[in-house]
Amino acid sequence: MSFVWKAVVARYDFLEAIGFVRSRAGLRVQGIKLEADVDIMASDDGLSFRSANISYDCPAEREWPSPIRANGAVMRRLAPKLEGDEISMNYEEGALILNSTRIPAREL
Repeated sequence: MSFVWKAVVARYDFLEAIGFVRSRAGLRVQGIKLEADVDIMASDDGLSFRSANISYDCPAEREWPSPIRANGAVMRRLAPKLEGDEISMNYEEGALILNSTRIPAREL
């Protein structure tokens, strides 16, 4: 069975979500380094971005069948550079695609 992951999120909500889960409170220590990854999963009204013990839910139009894990530091650096009022998010073959930029990701 083939799944489809796609969502459209307001740019402001995406920036807020990534900034919140990548704050000091959202970074979990793994051994001697901070965990870099953020999990993205479906929530009641959209998507939930999670790291350590915190999460940020934001509205989204979506088909998101299972959680995806991607590098939060990369998303945080990339987020302000994404153009437009909405961010198109897709996952396929080991990559999360934000508008047209691909970053490594994996299904959980």
